[in-house]
Amino acid sequence: MLTTSTFYQLTYTQQADTLLQEGTYIQSRSENNFLVDLYELYDLLVEVFYQKGSEDLVSIMAYNTNDKLQLLSKGINLTPRLCFKTDRTIYPAKEFCA
Repeated sequence: MLTTSTFYQLTYTQQADTLLQEGTYIQSRSENNFLVDLYELYDLLVEVFYQKGSEDLVSIMAYNTNDKLQLLSKGINLTPRLCFKTDRTIYPAKEFCA
């Protein structure tokens, strides 16, 4: 099991590798000047913040699942930034979503 403190002891590269190899992508959202990708990693929810426009990595935040789900259920915008058509073509969520 991975805890938030153990996750934060990893370097950014190790956090990214662990997230990509063992995490499950859930959804992306737009929040202020950031694009935020949400992942589930064991008992954690992990948010990866990118700067809008450049998509430069800004921050990686890990939360205990129950704590973060309570925050998310209080009205944070969870509109996806991309949607997929049945033929796997990607469209920005504002233009098309099927």
